[in-house]
Parts: sequence; structure tokens; C-alpha cells
Amino acid sequence: MRDFLARRWFLLLLAGGVALACARPDWLRPASWLPLRGVVALSLFLMACSLEGRRLWLALWRPAPAAWALAVSYGALPGLALLLGPLLPSPDLALGLLVIASVPCTLSSAVLWTRLAGGNEALALLITVATTAVGWLATPFWLTLATGVRAGPDAREMMGALAVVLVVPVALAQLVRLLPGVPRFVDRQRRLTGVLVRLLVAAVVLRGVVDATGHVAGLTAGALFLTGGACLGAHLAGVGLGLWGGRALGLARADCIAAAFAGSQKTLPVGLFLIGTYYREEHPLAVVPLLLYHVGQLVLDTFVAEALVRGEGAR
Repeated sequence: MRDFLARRWFLLLLAGGVALACARPDWLRPASWLPLRGVVALSLFLMACSLEGRRLWLALWRPAPAAWALAVSYGALPGLALLLGPLLPSPDLALGLLVIASVPCTLSSAVLWTRLAGGNEALALLITVATTAVGWLATPFWLTLATGVRAGPDAREMMGALAVVLVVPVALAQLVRLLPGVPRFVDRQRRLTGVLVRLLVAAVVLRGVVDATGHVAGLTAGALFLTGGACLGAHLAGVGLGLWGGRALGLARADCIAAAFAGSQKTLPVGLFLIGTYYREEHPLAVVPLLLYHVGQLVLDTFVAEALVRGEGAR
């Protein structure tokens, strides 16, 4: 039981929190005041503090796996979201799917799931940093292609906001690591950092669920099922492309695993930041695909990672 709780505590917390937020949203209404910009910056800063710059430079010597993951994350997934969007029953839902498919990789879970599956952790770190570094440019590019949207952000304004939220915390964290004693301290606290970041992610999920409860009531079960299927299908397509596409390109198994998780997982705080800043008033239902995609990736990838470990053990 202890081993089960150690491995599943986050999923259990997430499931319990989401159930409570759906059943009693008023109990968690204070979560609506959570400052998304601050949470995004803090999460990135904490994870980037634990990133050893030397390991990232070593991974850069073989750029092909990272380039493949970037192609999946910022090429295949947003393109797939554009294709699936017209099949959804509302332009809001189509927009939300495109937003979550266009944001950077999530820093915490991609690295943790890669480690769990026996993949190249250093490469996963590099991919997450790379998607974060170019997200200020790639994300606005795809969102300007959104159709059926009554209001859209100014691309230049969005690029500036994302540059501040995504790039500055990572750069600041790497500068902090230059201080004497800091690298050793943060490396010793790596597990605690992972727990804190996942708690921040859970808080953001709960805020999103609370905010969405007033709008989800207007959706039919069929619409929710169809949206959930599109979100999970897009994510699994990204995982498959990272794994089998990487193998077709001749990448090592460990590199394929890193590309699969870091190329397909997406960050919820940045997505909620974009929705709350630019789309919330005109497209209130756009938050629903963000939640379905993010929660779905956490659950599905747990079992994908375990399947990869079993597959390696059976060899």
C-alpha cells in the first residue's frame, strides 16, 4: 500500500480534487484568485533551478532527438488540433484544443515520466527548455490561424507576454545556479522541488475546474465525450509519433521515450494564462479542452511509462 501511495499520490490527489471541485465548486472558489502569471513563472523557476546547464549542453551535441520532439510539439500536434477542431460542436472547444496543443511542454511531469520509463532524462530537460524558449514565437503563430473565433489577441502583444512569462524565469534560475552553493542545495532538494511543482500544477487544475463548472453545465455529455476523445487522441498521437517516428529516424530507445513524453505533454498554466488573458470573455468554454488534455496526459502517460518499463524488462 505504501508503495502504491508513493507512486500514485499525485493522481489520487488530482482525482480527489477534481471530484470535489465538480461536486462542491464553492468550497474551492478561492482558487479562482490564484495568479496564473505568478504560478507559471514560479513553476518554471523552480524546475529550471534544478536543471544542470552542463547536461543540457551535452544533450545539444546530438540535436536530432530534440529537433524531432519540437517538430511533434509545435508542428504535428497544433496541425492535428486544427484538423480536429471543426469536428467539435463549438468554436470555443476547437479554440481550446488549439491552445493546449500550441503551448510549451510541461516542465515537471515530462521529465518525471521520462525518468520513470527509463528514458533520456537530460534530453527531456533540453526539450522542455527548448519548447519554453521558442513558445513565445510558436504559440502565437498557431493561434493566429484559429478560425471561428470572435475575438483574438494581438500576436505581438502575446509574444511579448509569453517571452516574459516563459523565458525570464528560466534565464533567472540559471543565473541563480551560478551563485556558490546553490547548485548543490537545489540538487539535494530535487525531489522536494518535484513535489512542490506538482502541487502548483494541481492548484492550477483545480482553479481551471472551478472556473469551468459554470460553463460545462451547458455542454451535453456527447460534447464532453467528443472533446475528451479529441484531446486524448491528439496526445496519444504525439506519444506515438515521438516513439515510433523516432525509431524510424534511427534514434536510440531512451531518446525516443524522451521525445514521446516531452513532445506530447503540454503545460496547463500557460494555457490557462492565455485563455484568461485573451479569450475568456468571448470564449468561456475554451478552458474545457485544456483541462481534459492535461488531466488525460497525466493519467495516460503513467500507464504508458509502466508499459515501456515492462517492455524493456521482457527483452
